[in-house]
Amino acid sequence: MEREVVIRANNLGKIYKLYKKPEDRIKEAFSVFGTKEYYKPHHALKNVSLEVLRGETIGIIGKNGSGKSTFLKMLANVLVPTNGTVEINGRVTSLLELGAGFNPEYTGIENIYLNGTIMGYSKEQMQDKLDTILNFADIGDYVHQAVKTYSSGMFARLAFSVMVNLDPDILIVDEALSVGDIFFQQKCNMYMKNEMKNTTKLLVTHDMNSIANLADRCIVLDKGRVVFEGPPLESIEYYVKSLHSESFGQPTADNDKISNLINKEDKRNLENWNSVDVDKLGGALEARIKRFLIDVNGESYKGFIQENDEVRVQFLLETDRDISDGIFGYIISDKFGNNIFGENSVTSGFSNQYLRNEHVVTMQFMWPEIKEGEYFLTLGIGEGEHELQHIIQCWAHNIFKFDCITPKKTIHCLFNNKILNLTISK
Repeated sequence: MEREVVIRANNLGKIYKLYKKPEDRIKEAFSVFGTKEYYKPHHALKNVSLEVLRGETIGIIGKNGSGKSTFLKMLANVLVPTNGTVEINGRVTSLLELGAGFNPEYTGIENIYLNGTIMGYSKEQMQDKLDTILNFADIGDYVHQAVKTYSSGMFARLAFSVMVNLDPDILIVDEALSVGDIFFQQKCNMYMKNEMKNTTKLLVTHDMNSIANLADRCIVLDKGRVVFEGPPLESIEYYVKSLHSESFGQPTADNDKISNLINKEDKRNLENWNSVDVDKLGGALEARIKRFLIDVNGESYKGFIQENDEVRVQFLLETDRDISDGIFGYIISDKFGNNIFGENSVTSGFSNQYLRNEHVVTMQFMWPEIKEGEYFLTLGIGEGEHELQHIIQCWAHNIFKFDCITPKKTIHCLFNNKILNLTISK
């Protein structure tokens, strides 16, 4: 049986007027002939079309300013499009901005009833839903306080609980859950995945693991246009590769050096080598990391990484003097700066290296089974004979971000540690 189309957006566009000075608005208003333009048009969205089927989950990703929030606001009927049409078939609830739809002077309870009234529910119907909403939000007695006193996390808890319990046909969420604690985020994701299978969902998030686990398909927006549409993992790959191509300069001065130091198979990837910002370097710096290249399973990084993937790191270094006992290493840290895992060449059993002028160093390691999230790579060069007592010549801090995803698997803590024995006595 063919599923029903519940959202149909056709050539949606939104143009904002950007004025250089506040008085230009007044001049435009009183302009008799209207021949002079006092503003510069900004195309926040350009001819975006999308059809969404009932029960589908669509992920929407893109850089800040790419038009994601503008698109969702038009689907939620919060913004009027400059051009194009939107057809919605069903009850829509949206969590677009922290604070939207809530009166800050009202208590949590009063806002629950307010939102129920807006959605067409009677007071008696909302009373039947009240316990379920409060149990899911789990903010205790704060529900009797004015919401203007809430933390952002408490507000997100209450807002999400209200929206999902109003039985929406279509749920629109725009990054609002990112302010909640990690346990509540997991709770919301599990609820959307398991309890809202028949609800159409549109999600804007920078959490690639949520996209990989929840979305049926994704669209990637850039400068107001749809630049890619497809399965979640392919969309993540497209998005991250486009970010990398913009974020890293590609100076050609080092290409000849790299070409002379790597094998023929790697020469075709010269344009993919990323430069290292000097602001990220620390240490004595008599040996410095200049460029690097990341491969995963023998291919360019696709925007995500999983357990048992093989990571290869190559980096170009240069020295100001001869170094007879070079040590190399790496550290993977989380977004809070905690070092999660890493190693150096000495403790891995490799001999110290003689360094002079330029070298390309290649290191390989396996990605372990760790919790989903963002992780950052730091590379290091040391000088000395001992793994702990040596000169730090160069640290290249947080030069690359890995997005670890764990589809169809739950990592309860930082990593899973298997139960070796289980006995039940009766």
